[in-house]
Amino acid sequence: MTRENQLIQRLQNSSLRAIIFDFDGTLLDIRQILEKSIEEVLEKEVQKAEFDMDNTIQEIGALLETIQGYPLPKILLESYEVFKYITALKSLTYFKKLRIAIKIFAKYLEYSKQASFFPSVKPLFKKLKKKYDLFIVSHNKTEVIIEHLENEDLYDFFKGIYGSDKIPVQKPDPMALQPPLENYEKPHREDFLMVGDMPSDIIAGREAGMWTIGVASGVSKKEVLIENQPDLLISSLAELLQLIENK
Repeated sequence: MTRENQLIQRLQNSSLRAIIFDFDGTLLDIRQILEKSIEEVLEKEVQKAEFDMDNTIQEIGALLETIQGYPLPKILLESYEVFKYITALKSLTYFKKLRIAIKIFAKYLEYSKQASFFPSVKPLFKKLKKKYDLFIVSHNKTEVIIEHLENEDLYDFFKGIYGSDKIPVQKPDPMALQPPLENYEKPHREDFLMVGDMPSDIIAGREAGMWTIGVASGVSKKEVLIENQPDLLISSLAELLQLIENK
């Protein structure tokens, strides 16, 4: 039996112990606000820019995943490394590249306050909560995550919420997933599932010895997620809900 079929069977038999979710792009729909942030800044800053929006969203989305928990001084200190891979900015000087990237980041933070959850999130959690402990491990700040959850009456579904300020390292380091395990006396990692929309989620889960699901509803292309070999790849959380209900 393939890993994919084994995972589906365990989900349908409710034989896992806990499910860990990423937040931005997995539960919270950020693609539209990210695209809006990119368009607004690049139209002003890059004359007659020609760039692939899907590719730029992928690159800047990965960047935001890395830096959104950083204080601004750390972003500035590490700016060369984190901004140099953005293809749409490759012809610009370093300082202009830095200025544009920070403007996009600021716009994104502004618009992200209005971001909404994917429609299937609440019905999925109502179903999962009956069988599993649920956690969030994210590079976003814990207080921001909690605010979003409380606004939609989703907070009580979770046994633990760990933002960038509560995890020892960032994903893809598997130690980022250690805090949820500390809720158990003798956790068996093969009883845990990591669900996320970024390669860093899949790598962290796999290296932590957990099952993994890649969700292609965030900023990562499906092809990129496939390359990182999740145990199961789904298009959206609605697909996960359907899979559980069709047991």
